[in-house]
Amino acid sequence: MKTNYIFFIFIITFLSTMASCGEDKISVKSPNDKVSVTIDLTDNQLRMNISKNGDISLSDCLLGLTVDNTDIGKGAAINGKVLEKTINESYPVYGNHNKALNHCKEITIPLNNSKISYQILVRVYDDGVAIRYIIPGAKDKMINNDNTTFNIQDSTLCFWADYADSNEELHKVSKFSELPEGQAIVAPITVKTDNGYQAFSEAECLNFPDMSWIKQGKGIKANFTTNPQGWKNSGDTIISPWRCVILADNLTQLVNSDLIINLCKAPLDGTNFDWVKPGRVLWQWWSVGAPQFADQKKWYDAAARLTWEYYLVDDGWRDWKQAGKDQWQCLKEVIDYGNSVGVKSIVWVNSEEMRDREGIRSYLTKVKEVGAKGIKIDFIPPATPEIMQWYEIAREETYKLQLMCVFHGCAKPTGLQRTWPHEMTREGVRGNEYQITRYDRLMPQDQDVIVPFTRFLAGPADFTPVIFEKKELRGYTWAHELAQAVVYYSPLTHFADNYINYLDNPAEDLLRDIPVVWDETIVLTCSKIGKVVAFAKRKGSEWWVGVMNGKEPADISFPLDFITDKASAIILSDKDNVPDTFARQEKTIQKGDSVSIQLQPGGGYVMKLKNIK
Repeated sequence: MKTNYIFFIFIITFLSTMASCGEDKISVKSPNDKVSVTIDLTDNQLRMNISKNGDISLSDCLLGLTVDNTDIGKGAAINGKVLEKTINESYPVYGNHNKALNHCKEITIPLNNSKISYQILVRVYDDGVAIRYIIPGAKDKMINNDNTTFNIQDSTLCFWADYADSNEELHKVSKFSELPEGQAIVAPITVKTDNGYQAFSEAECLNFPDMSWIKQGKGIKANFTTNPQGWKNSGDTIISPWRCVILADNLTQLVNSDLIINLCKAPLDGTNFDWVKPGRVLWQWWSVGAPQFADQKKWYDAAARLTWEYYLVDDGWRDWKQAGKDQWQCLKEVIDYGNSVGVKSIVWVNSEEMRDREGIRSYLTKVKEVGAKGIKIDFIPPATPEIMQWYEIAREETYKLQLMCVFHGCAKPTGLQRTWPHEMTREGVRGNEYQITRYDRLMPQDQDVIVPFTRFLAGPADFTPVIFEKKELRGYTWAHELAQAVVYYSPLTHFADNYINYLDNPAEDLLRDIPVVWDETIVLTCSKIGKVVAFAKRKGSEWWVGVMNGKEPADISFPLDFITDKASAIILSDKDNVPDTFARQEKTIQKGDSVSIQLQPGGGYVMKLKNIK
């Protein structure tokens, strides 16, 4: 990824020239003036109110940390000059689009109560709001709690999942009033309002525990499942992660929000990520289990035929032994073969083999020496502050060796792929590892049509899409599975199934061509969270449409108003209620033509469009 970041950060000025400041209330607006935030210091409690388009979106949201048993949000008073700056920058990203725009107003509010002096940073974007706390001189202070709370109306429809260390629980749909009190909820949680959508999460989590939300009264409050009794701050200054909410008028705005990555820092000066190369990955474990040394050439040959860039050497390679060769020599041999046929390698490792910086560096050096281009680190412990710092060390050390990095069995992302673009993807999602017979796992049909609007808002996910094996479909169709690779994004996309199900398949030509990073994404208006999802994505001059249906039959239609003029279309859809087949069409279509689809439960639809000049 090129790192020639274009940015303009305007000079810091006193708040009095750019925002309103009263004795007890401080207000600031987004660059387009449509989102407004007021920080309220009245009634002995720090609060935040958010409005959009003149309507109150979130009111009486409590703010504050409890540090050494002192709630800094109580009795807070302004302690100095409030400053504001405008941030306006753009930078390349790998995802639903190719460039992120970071444009916001940021205010720094100096505060104190009777015991602690601190700052609150507030950023107001056209599509959301974020806050964080900074407490200097806080070495060894105990962080007891984060009191940040966003209030949600009882009737609001929520899309949420129970919190788990792996972030792999099933998503549910319910009114906020129906959520159990005290329920720990994974971030992001997405809600549908009368005026659009809101999604609540965090960004730039470096030395706090992984945050969940917990229902408390009228809102959701920051919660730390791994450290319920608090933890001791290890640095000189407490810098909390950003607590943030995306505010979107529609689903296209929601899935294209850059809010979370915008809240993270740009790559360090002097770093270069030109060596980072996204791509498709053939993967063996899901379909046949641990890789066998004698079989590896077949898998590399298959990846080469598919023109896929990578093959993952998964768990099991450490047991390889061949005629005086240890596992590392065997690994080098298969990687060398892959290179000879034009397929690069990613290597799996259990995190227990690399738990400190020295161990990480030592292990990764071996991986680099055998010729791998990336590492997939699995079975990561629950995300305590120490483990969140471990993630950062892993990113630093993989960068030094120019190894792309994938985390598996892990915490959710918090936007740090901006700072470290070689972190390509991570799991933290209930993906196709839960659609597998040998572990008696079955994915409910509504999950695939929820997660694009919840988990994927936090960052790319290693969902491992596209199952074609008939006995594994169990409620899904080939077209649905193929559409996963269009709808979901992951700069390294690991395809789940055995190569024998991809080769000579009616979809083989599309599998050869399908991108993993995109220039533009549109959520078609027929989409409805939890019911049906339909994305149109552009790469260069080509458009791809992916449609996935949930558990109920659906009739949908949408206009082809996103293409330039005329296009040749390859269409793969469900056929005759037979899950392991496609109805395939090739035809010419015009801008403005309408597509109508009858979708069976767990069904799908894929269209590839190439402009005709």
